[in-house]
Amino acid sequence: MDKTGITVSNVIDIFKERYNKDTVLLIATAKDNVPTVRCVDSFYYDDSFWIVTDLSCNYVKEIQSNEHVMISDGGHNRFWCKAIVAGHPLDEHNKSIRDVYLKVFHNWYKEVNNEDIQSVCYIRATPYKGYIHKDKLGYSFNMDDDSVKVSDITHHIDVKLEPFW
Repeated sequence: MDKTGITVSNVIDIFKERYNKDTVLLIATAKDNVPTVRCVDSFYYDDSFWIVTDLSCNYVKEIQSNEHVMISDGGHNRFWCKAIVAGHPLDEHNKSIRDVYLKVFHNWYKEVNNEDIQSVCYIRATPYKGYIHKDKLGYSFNMDDDSVKVSDITHHIDVKLEPFW
């Protein structure tokens, strides 16, 4: 098992390669120590996962009272994150990320997100530790202490399943 830093290990490059596009991910939140998981449409940009949603959603309310969430792609990749409500898409400080949204979700963003509604918001979830794999290598990382443990994967984790229909 090798130990290295975040930059040297290319963990961020794997994030960008895998999640910099329209990607359905799972986000887990908790209220009163009861976890809840749901699918969200997301992408990775500027060291964070971004989600467009509505302030009235239960998971947004849970994020407002507990910033700690977990994001997963439903496989072995999982990320502990600190999440914040980043504000309305038309807020001045969200102009640059909104431009990214329009590129990433170019086929449907304006069709399904009514920005005239004041409760529409962006969520920013920034990973601080987790696990990601690529090319039969597993990366257990911790951003806080800039550490990554790299290990060989000797089981079926990298198998890509194709639909049978």
